[in-house]
Amino acid sequence: MSHLSTMPVLEPAEGAKDQHMVINMGPQHPATHGVLRLVLEIDGEIIVRIYPEIGYLHTGIEKTCEAKFYHQVVPLTDRINYLDPLANNLCYALAVEKLLGLEIPEKAQWMRVLLAELSRLNSHLIWLGTHAMDIGALTVFLYTFREREDILRLFEAVSGQRMMTSYIRIGGLALEPPLDFLDRVQAFIRIFPEKIDEYSNLLTGKSHLPEPAQGSGPSLRRRCHCTRCYRTSAARVRSRFRSAPRHALLQL
Repeated sequence: MSHLSTMPVLEPAEGAKDQHMVINMGPQHPATHGVLRLVLEIDGEIIVRIYPEIGYLHTGIEKTCEAKFYHQVVPLTDRINYLDPLANNLCYALAVEKLLGLEIPEKAQWMRVLLAELSRLNSHLIWLGTHAMDIGALTVFLYTFREREDILRLFEAVSGQRMMTSYIRIGGLALEPPLDFLDRVQAFIRIFPEKIDEYSNLLTGKSHLPEPAQGSGPSLRRRCHCTRCYRTSAARVRSRFRSAPRHALLQL
């Protein structure tokens, strides 16, 4: 990599100029993850080096905030990461409340954590579904969006919005949650673990995950050639999903 500039240039490694090719990939919009440009050095079909250029989309949120009151910034935080908007609401609200020395009611604190965890599950479901689709497991994508739809209905019940909720406000919450909200959350959490097993069986039971992932990177090839490591990774994914609903949300 010759230098870091607004237009990065990636020169082939010394001694590999005849075998390696430097190509440009993007800028493009990879699914829902923002505009990205990649400069690749490839040896046949193997990516030897890569330089990511992420500066093609910037909404200027920080600058916009300078001209707004504290409470007017909340809708902007939804759009920092629209797959996990409530967590961004929460981070911003906590920062302003710390500056102002505000004490938040305990009920609002519980609701904030619960909604942030549901928002995290929503984000993970999109990650798992789109990753599975990229490796040829379209069914997993449809299944994860099935459960994501249940989560979005919960967000709509408390805020009136499915995604950009702006529900967590400075000092508490925008609205009182519906009387049956916790019952609806618990009903979702009771069925969710078995859905995770469905994802796992679809991915690992038919070898969708191990075969495309095995040996796809030099570091993986140096470490291991078996599928056991990838099945272990799938088990960690199941654990990550289960940890929040079973040990946190059901306690409510």
